[in-house]
Amino acid sequence: MDMRGVMLFLHLIGLALWFGVTFSLAILGVRANRTGDRNVIAFMYRAGHRLLRGPGLLGMLLTTISGFGLAGLGGYGVFRLTPHWQFQMQVLGLIAFALAVAVQIPNSGRLARAAEASANAGEASGSFVKFRKTNAIVASINGALILIVTLLGAIRPM
Repeated sequence: MDMRGVMLFLHLIGLALWFGVTFSLAILGVRANRTGDRNVIAFMYRAGHRLLRGPGLLGMLLTTISGFGLAGLGGYGVFRLTPHWQFQMQVLGLIAFALAVAVQIPNSGRLARAAEASANAGEASGSFVKFRKTNAIVASINGALILIVTLLGAIRPM
């Protein structure tokens, strides 16, 4: 296997981790909130924070680093306007990465702590509601960006 094959493998593994954690947390968050049990909700947000910091962050790093490696090995270069699909993947992928690292992961920790406090108090605190709303918005934007980038990579011309 050549270096391009290794980079492509790492890129796809990273994408599967990032994509998998993001969409799994979306589904589990909805399911946990439907139960109405504050302990279940707190558990889900604690587990979600750990998943984002662990396999999610690993997937983000693998995807981003190997993506730039693929661009360099393919002779396209980084942030060149041609081919358009690759430029769009690089820009949207970096936006998703920055959004996840700068907002989503730190917010998930604050959300987990606020959910735990709400479960102990027996009612939703103002900070829990605020962090949950921020989490929903940022995770939705990030999920949409990941989906768009994946589609760009899948339907790219050869």
